[in-house]
Amino acid sequence: MVTRLLNSFAQIRNTKVASAVRNTLTLLFPIMLLGSFADVIKFAFLTKTGYMAQMFGITSWLPYSRELGWVMEVIFHCTIDMIALYAAYGIAYFTAKEYKKDGGSAGAIGLLSFLIISYQPTEDGLPNFSRFFMSQGMLIALIIGYLCGRLWVSFDNSKIQQRYKIIIPVLIVLLVSAILNLAGLFVVKLEIPTYVASFVTEHSPFNSLVYVLGMGFLTDLLSWMAVGGPFSNNPTFNDAPSMANMNAALKAGSSWNVPYKFTDTTLFHSFANFGGSGVMIALIIAILIFSKKNRNRNVAKWSIFPAVFNSHYSMMLGIPVLFNPVFLVPFLITPLFNMIVAAIFILLHWMPVAAYPVPSGAPGPLIAFIGTNGNWITLALGAILLVLDVLIYMPFVKLSDRISQKAGDINEN
Repeated sequence: MVTRLLNSFAQIRNTKVASAVRNTLTLLFPIMLLGSFADVIKFAFLTKTGYMAQMFGITSWLPYSRELGWVMEVIFHCTIDMIALYAAYGIAYFTAKEYKKDGGSAGAIGLLSFLIISYQPTEDGLPNFSRFFMSQGMLIALIIGYLCGRLWVSFDNSKIQQRYKIIIPVLIVLLVSAILNLAGLFVVKLEIPTYVASFVTEHSPFNSLVYVLGMGFLTDLLSWMAVGGPFSNNPTFNDAPSMANMNAALKAGSSWNVPYKFTDTTLFHSFANFGGSGVMIALIIAILIFSKKNRNRNVAKWSIFPAVFNSHYSMMLGIPVLFNPVFLVPFLITPLFNMIVAAIFILLHWMPVAAYPVPSGAPGPLIAFIGTNGNWITLALGAILLVLDVLIYMPFVKLSDRISQKAGDINEN
């Protein structure tokens, strides 16, 4: 059974589609890595409300901290916030290369198509592009780019005159992309609507718990698919339940008896987001301990710094975790397990909930500790959960190594 599974995964890994996607993610990895570093430095170190900035007063003594913050913000917006644009070019380029065709021309068509589809002019007619498409639409970009790459390959293989092999696919892409853009104008917002705040305040604690667990699971699933999910990457503490919890905690002097115990802040952000989606810091530790694949170990080492401050982007592309069926199960189960255990502790009144504001960029395992005003049980629980999370990832890390080895054997035959 295991051998058959290894053969199936290895065969899928060696298909032209999988190879094009894998090469695209490899191309995007350094872009994401630099963007992750810029993201962490900007929001954790160079913003007055950032965790490290508050700890060490960085903005008060570091010269040109404001200008440095601006530079980091520009890098972040031109890397992570536009990552889907690069993905559209990359997948079209590598798809054409898989069929021994001109990758540059195919990549340009994929880039053009994605720009047209995501184009949303302002009221003044100035050029503007959908931030959702650019930053959270990588799956859409990969589909668009792949289709453009295949279209280019099909016309290049046809027997029509050479000049039409360029004009016709470009014309088709222009027309279809413009139609898709027009259809997109009727969609006000492509993000999955979230009603967490209203649901939590209007339903029983049990229903709220089930809802938060479900939305957390959906957020991680969509993250694995490179699509934005219901929950944000960082806790905001400005929604109605969080504000009510904070006011109650300030009045009582503790967060033991707040009105809303099960929210995205008290469960998902406090216990299920260590290092980013899928408890990414646990995967990094598991790879460094159990993996024998040098490439994965190098990616994990480079990703430690951003992951400590809950930026998971580089790991998602570098391993990759995105679209990787091997890591799908632990990526979904690990955060769900953490939330359920934390909910049990809260139900049994063994620990308070995170109700106090937490600085942006606070390390994942410390969010609950800071949010409960320094409750040591929450810190100990976070540490124990992290150890268990590493053990959950362990067999899948070893399976990934075996699949990579098997795929290498197939390539050699």
